[in-house]
Amino acid sequence: MKMHNIRRWGVAGSLVGALALGGCSHMGRGSEQTWTMNTAESIPAAVGKVKVAEEKDGNTKVKVEVEHLAPAANVDEDASAYVVWLKPDSGTAQNVGVLTVDKDRKGKLETKTAFKDFQVFVTAEEDANVTSPSQTTVMATKVVVPV
Repeated sequence: MKMHNIRRWGVAGSLVGALALGGCSHMGRGSEQTWTMNTAESIPAAVGKVKVAEEKDGNTKVKVEVEHLAPAANVDEDASAYVVWLKPDSGTAQNVGVLTVDKDRKGKLETKTAFKDFQVFVTAEEDANVTSPSQTTVMATKVVVPV
């Protein structure tokens, strides 16, 4: 699926999610917020969530969890892996790791970031070590951590 398709309906969904879930005036350290990921039309059964929590050191703990996600090759015949990306509003996307999907079609990835306002998205990639995302975005959401 092309990125412009996910942007068309993903921006509205992200905004609604930001308003619904980001309405807390303060998120204390250790408090966790959950953001629902928008999924591409090519994987209608997939469900994705991003859980974030502020750490004592000021960084943000990010946990991406998915269910019902088909193997990457089912989404793009050349793909061998799903890669999770974090992209701050004023920066470039960073590959933060491979989202490994098990036989039950569940997967998760945990990482930390200094970002407080960023996009999280998952792409189907030919190589897990890519330095820029492909156009095959399968899930995405916008995260805003209250400061």
